[in-house]
Parts: sequence; C-alpha cells; structure tokens
Amino acid sequence: MKITFVTTSTYSDVQKTQSECIKKWFPESEHIIIDGRTGWFSIWYKWLEVCKDIQSDWFIHIDEDCFITDSYPILDKIRYMEEREFDICGPSDGCHEYRSGNHVAFNSFFLIMNKKCIDTWNDWISWNTTFPQFNKDWEMDFPFQKRNKSNYTYDQPWNVWVPNTEPYYNFFWVLKENEIKFHYLDIYYEPELSTSNLLESSVIHAWHQRERNLNRVVSPIHKYPNNIRYDMLISNINKLNNFNEN
Repeated sequence: MKITFVTTSTYSDVQKTQSECIKKWFPESEHIIIDGRTGWFSIWYKWLEVCKDIQSDWFIHIDEDCFITDSYPILDKIRYMEEREFDICGPSDGCHEYRSGNHVAFNSFFLIMNKKCIDTWNDWISWNTTFPQFNKDWEMDFPFQKRNKSNYTYDQPWNVWVPNTEPYYNFFWVLKENEIKFHYLDIYYEPELSTSNLLESSVIHAWHQRERNLNRVVSPIHKYPNNIRYDMLISNINKLNNFNEN
C-alpha cells in the first residue's frame, strides 16, 4: 500500500517535529511539503494540483501542527475504509470545542483520501468556474445526529451552513456533489494541553499554530500561554515517539 502525506506549511519549528513523526511511523511514505507562507487561503489548493500526477493508493493531508504517534490506528482505519468503500475521512468542522463551522464539512487538519478524491476535484475545475453550494440533503449522511450526542464532548447545537466558514469547503462540496463517500472521525478533546485527538490519539492536533510563540492564553479553552502549551506538547510528542530532545 502506497501512502503519500502532504502538508501546506509555514515552516515553523513545529514542522520539524511533525515531519519526524511521519518519517518514524511511515518510513516508506513520501511527505510533500507545500510552501504556505504566502497566498493563504488559495495556497491550500496547491497540494491537489501537485498530487494530480502522483500514483498513490492513499493520500493523507495533515497540518503542520498535527502530530502522529502511532501508525496502526491509521492503517486500521484505511483498511476499514477499503472494506466499506469510503473515499475520504476526517473530523467534522462543527460540533466540538474548537469548531462551530459546517458540521457536514471536514476540518482539513487530518484527511485520509483515495486518488478518486484528487481526480474528482481536478476534473471539476478543468470544466467548471463555479462550485456547488451546501445542500441540506447532505446532512442525512452525517452520522452523529443519528447517535447519542455524547460522541462529542461539547454540547453545540447542529449548525446551519454559514457561507465561507472555510474557503476550502469548495473541495468538500465538489466531492459531495459527485457522490464521494464520506466517513466522519470521532474527536476527543484532551483538556490539559487543549488538543483535538483522533484515532486512539495516534493523531494529535494542537491548533493556534500561527500564535505558537505568543506568551499569552489565546483561547478561552486553554490553560496555558500558547508558547508554553506548545513547548509542553512538543516535549510530550518527543517522549511518545522516543525522540531525543535537543
């Protein structure tokens, strides 16, 4: 199985740790880093163009402040997707501590997808200059409203669509319009360092990376100034991965 990782990066110090995590747990995988220091948000779409000609079974889009601590839960999820013919999976962009966006869309900090998703997007933009808009019927495929809401630790009501919550929503609406099959990941909020964890905490997302060096609390759900929170988190990631701390 060939897996390709891709990150749109600001080349902060946390990028080094994130890349080391990928290299440790997926040593045979290519990790493509897109220069995201200018042109945000449009630069987010660059990776879809870059990956167009790459032959890979699976692609994993991962933010630079998202860290891997184990490969097995990720590989197990890919096997699950193959067995049930899901094309893309990721965390909802609503209904949890950090996000109140459209819950049918994914947040892009961690996405697993097959080549079909890449091809669907590139085929669409080769023929179209506009994008689909959110369709309320798509909510029928969102699983958590059909289950006990204790799946989420944050009791947020189901949202209506807010236009342009994230510019990259166009990508997900194109996939939905083309009947790409979505699978939504449970999100666990880790309260000490205020991270969003996926897949048995094999994926840890820190958030507020652009304020990484600020010596103040940047969110009401944080316990520590952001620079201290990141220092503590990177130290923990190094220990989890048995990295030598410099």
